[in-house]
Amino acid sequence: MFNRNHRMKVLFATLIIVTAMAGCAKEPYRDSPVEESVATKDAPHTLDVFPIAFAPGSDETERTFSWHTRGMNKKGVVELSQLDEEGNVLSSETFESNVEAILRGFSRHKATITGLEEKQLYSYRFDDGHRAWSESYTFRTQATEDGDFNFLFFGDPQIGAGDGARIDADGWDRTVTTAMEMFPDTAFLVSAGDQVNTAYNLKQYDGWFFPEELTTYPIMSIVGNHDAASFADYFNVPNETGLGGDSEGSDFYFSYGNTLILALNSQSSDVEEHRKAMERAIAANPDATHRIVLLHKSLYSSADHALEEDVLALRTGLVPVFDELDIDAVLMGHDHVYVRTYQMKGDVVVGEITYNEDGAVVDPDGAVYLTGNSASNSKYYEMRELSVYERYSAVALQLEEPTYMNVEVTDDSLTFTTYKVSDLSVVDAYSIVKTVGEE
Repeated sequence: MFNRNHRMKVLFATLIIVTAMAGCAKEPYRDSPVEESVATKDAPHTLDVFPIAFAPGSDETERTFSWHTRGMNKKGVVELSQLDEEGNVLSSETFESNVEAILRGFSRHKATITGLEEKQLYSYRFDDGHRAWSESYTFRTQATEDGDFNFLFFGDPQIGAGDGARIDADGWDRTVTTAMEMFPDTAFLVSAGDQVNTAYNLKQYDGWFFPEELTTYPIMSIVGNHDAASFADYFNVPNETGLGGDSEGSDFYFSYGNTLILALNSQSSDVEEHRKAMERAIAANPDATHRIVLLHKSLYSSADHALEEDVLALRTGLVPVFDELDIDAVLMGHDHVYVRTYQMKGDVVVGEITYNEDGAVVDPDGAVYLTGNSASNSKYYEMRELSVYERYSAVALQLEEPTYMNVEVTDDSLTFTTYKVSDLSVVDAYSIVKTVGEE
């Protein structure tokens, strides 16, 4: 099992926060979060919450939470505190949660915190309304004023699809840790769906939530086919449209700085509803410079799922809509392989491309489609014959080792760089530069 020194909740060398956990070895992955999760007898005023889904909100000034506690319909509150660089509390406010009863004696809570300022240090903790508080967690907001930021994209972790939840969780933990050490100032993370292999398997979900960084960096998860049935039990997404989905959730969107991110539920084949959801998001964010779609099922892949009927139907329906709505890039998972297409428009490779001196494409037509490989090392699919994907793939690789992607955003560019976890070598890099509208 992968073990490492316990990392402080805030990964900033200049910050010193006194905490009882400092200097301790990281607790290894546990098989059962349920049996060991609640402190009641020894610490009657300590509230244990599990798991904590900390995610981006509607824009950079918000974050969302979802968490579980023992007991049905217990009140839930998030306390948000702004801190100085020494960890002293400057101000605090509370946000109440919605409480939704779920099975097995647990309550599910969802809340949104608002009013966040850029480049600030915050802490948060949870309360049950009866003076029982959870431990505190910290996070830092990033600068947004200059339009530059980055986020990290992880292909399907699918905990439980490999040699067991314990091993897969350690692989996922290693990937997240490696990525955050390389990009400690990242704005947020994205998980491409299929967080777990079996929708209602608590051990697998405990494995997905195992990385400590997931309480410090917000991570946006999108629904996959393996976790669809339980997705809403664990995650709280912003701006849910009620379109393009059903009980497992619908299409949603959020913005960050100059970028609009549209997350589509690929379990739904209703292209018209997906269109309406995207049009609603664009209308609400008319000044966004960049538009990126998140989609679990890969429309252009090279492995097992590449020729499946539902995938081809989504490709036929969605690609023209993406073109019409000026989508820049589509980030996908599902096929556990790395693929980057050429610039595609109307399901055809764009014939004329202009490159600048740095090798970036300039003002291209259409969109680029990128499929992320496994982020946990749990499962890989074999490549299909070349004739299946050579028409559209600029890069198609089955490395059989975990990778992750850094997405670098500026006012006039998008850069997608994929790294191996093992040695941090670059697998592929692709940049889009926009000059239209420049003076």
